[in-house]
Amino acid sequence: MAQAVYDESRKVHILDLRGYVCPYPQLATVRAIKSLPRGSVLEVITDNPPSCENVPAVARREGGVVEGVYEVEPGVWKIVIKL
Repeated sequence: MAQAVYDESRKVHILDLRGYVCPYPQLATVRAIKSLPRGSVLEVITDNPPSCENVPAVARREGGVVEGVYEVEPGVWKIVIKL
């Protein structure tokens, strides 16, 4: 399963899920949320359009605050979650 990678320069954890389809992005996001410390920021990168709705929903259910869903390039989105 994909692991979140810490970007020291930006102080964020990045979970790159490009190439994966539902429900994998949701499952990987829940796993990352449960493993990362409270107060950290998780960025989920996806190229699966349904994940732009499903990942924020599971993040909120797990206690995260979704700060936004941004299209960073055509067909690729970044979901920013504060834990």
